[in-house]
Amino acid sequence: MVSFGGFAQQEAIDSLTARLEMNIHDTDRVKTLNKLAWKLKYASPDTAIILSSEALLIAEATKWQLGIAKSNAGLGTFNKLKGDYFKAFEYFFKALKMEEEMDRKTGIARNLGNIGMVYRNQGDYPKALEYYFEALKMYEEEYARTPSEDKKTGIASNLGNIGSVYRIQGDYPKALEYYFKALKMYKEMDRITGMAVNLSNIGNAYWNQGDYAKALEYYFKALKMNEEVARKTGIALNLGNIGGVYMEQGDSATDASRIGRDLAMADKYPKALEYYFQALKIDEELGNKNGIARHLGNIGSVYTKTGEFKKAEIHLQKALILSKEIGAKEYLKGQYENLSNLYDTTGRPALAFEAYKLYIIYRDSIDNEENTKAQTRTEMKYEYDKAELIKEQEETELARIESERTSRRDNLQYSIVLICLLVIGVLVAMLGRLSLPMKMAEGLIFFAFLIFFEFLLVLADPYIDNWSGGAPGIKLLFNAGIAALIFPMHAFFETKLKKQLVN
Repeated sequence: MVSFGGFAQQEAIDSLTARLEMNIHDTDRVKTLNKLAWKLKYASPDTAIILSSEALLIAEATKWQLGIAKSNAGLGTFNKLKGDYFKAFEYFFKALKMEEEMDRKTGIARNLGNIGMVYRNQGDYPKALEYYFEALKMYEEEYARTPSEDKKTGIASNLGNIGSVYRIQGDYPKALEYYFKALKMYKEMDRITGMAVNLSNIGNAYWNQGDYAKALEYYFKALKMNEEVARKTGIALNLGNIGGVYMEQGDSATDASRIGRDLAMADKYPKALEYYFQALKIDEELGNKNGIARHLGNIGSVYTKTGEFKKAEIHLQKALILSKEIGAKEYLKGQYENLSNLYDTTGRPALAFEAYKLYIIYRDSIDNEENTKAQTRTEMKYEYDKAELIKEQEETELARIESERTSRRDNLQYSIVLICLLVIGVLVAMLGRLSLPMKMAEGLIFFAFLIFFEFLLVLADPYIDNWSGGAPGIKLLFNAGIAALIFPMHAFFETKLKKQLVN
C-alpha cells in the first residue's frame, strides 16, 4: 500500500498557508506563494501552478525581477511535471532570459538544466545534452569559486540527467558512471529525493541490460524513499518501472516454452498490470500527461500479449493521442511499435505496416548519425572546457603563490633598505662629533640621499607602472617629479649636516 504522509511536510505547508493569511509585504508574499507551490508540486502540480501564477502577477505588478524569474521557473517545472512541455519551454526560457539580465550564474545554470530536461522528455537528445553540459559546466565553475550545497545539488542533478540520456541511447557503462557520481553527491548531502531519483535511474540501467534482480532491488529502494517523502511522481515512476520488469520477465518466460507462457500469463503479466494501474491512478490524480501516456502504452502492450486485443487497442490509441499532445518522440516511437505488434497479431497487415513505418521514422529521428555526432561534439566541448577551467584554476593558484613569494621578498628587501638608511643616519649623526674634510662630508650626504631616492623609486615603481601603463615617457615624468621633490630636501639637509660634519 502506498502512503503519501509526511508530518514535517504538512507542518511546513500549514505554516506557509497561515503566513499567506497575514498582511505581508508583496515581496514576502511572492516568496511565500512560490515556496508553498514547491512544497505541493508533487502532491498537486495544478495547485502549484495556481500559486506560482499568483506570485508571478504580484512580482510583475511590483516589477521585482528576481520574483518574476523564480515564478516563471516554478511554472516551467510544474508544467513539465504535468507533461505540458510547450508551456514548460515558454516559462523556462522567460526565466532564463531574466536570470541572464541579472547575471545570476546559478539561476542561469538551473534554467539551462531544466530546458535540457524538457528536450530529453521530447526525445531531442543532442539538445538535451547541450543544455545539460552547459549547466554542469556553469555549476562547477561557480562551485569552484564559492562552494555551497545548492551548487553541489546542481552538479549532481545534471550528472544524473546526462546519465539518463546515455542510458536511453544504450551506453549503459557511461550512464552508470554518471548515475553513481550523482548518487554519491546526494548521499554526502543526505538528500533523499536526489538519492531516490538516482537509485531509480541505476535500476533502469540494470533493467535495460536484462539484470532484473538488480533492477528490482534498486527500484524498491527508490520506491521506499519516495514514499518516505511523499513524492507522488517518484512513486508512480517506480511503480511503473517495477511493472515493466515483471512484463519483461513474462516475455522471457513466454519465449522459453509453452509452460513458460502459461507461467507468464498466470503470474508475471497480471503482476505487471497491477503495478501499471497503480502508477496510472497516481499520475491521473496528478494530471501528469507524461506518466499517463507511458502507463497507457505499457498496459496496452501487456493486453496484446495476454490476448485481450480490444482492451489493448483502446489503451494504445489513448497513449498515442496523449504522446502526440505532449510531443514526446520516444513515447510516439513506442506507441507505434506496440500498435504495429497488435495489428500484426490480429491479422491486419496493412495497418501493421503503416504503424511500423511511423515507428521507423520516429526511431531514426531520435537515433540518426547526425544526432550521435552532435552529442559527441557536446561532450568533447564540455571535457575541453572543464580541462581549460582546471588549467586556469591551477595557473591562478600558481600566480597567487608567486605573488605571495614576491611580496614577501620585496617586503624583506624594503626592510633591509630602511634599516640601511637608519644605520646611515645614525652614523652621520655620530660622525658629527668628528671634524671631516668638506669633500668627504658632501660625499656621505650625497650617498645617503642617493640610497633614499632609489628606495622611493623601487617603492613607487609598481604604482607608477600601473598609472603610466608602462609608457617610458610617462614613467620618466613620474621619476623626475620624485627627484624634484627630493632636491629641496637634499639642499636643506646638506646645509645642516655639512655644518655638523665639517665643524
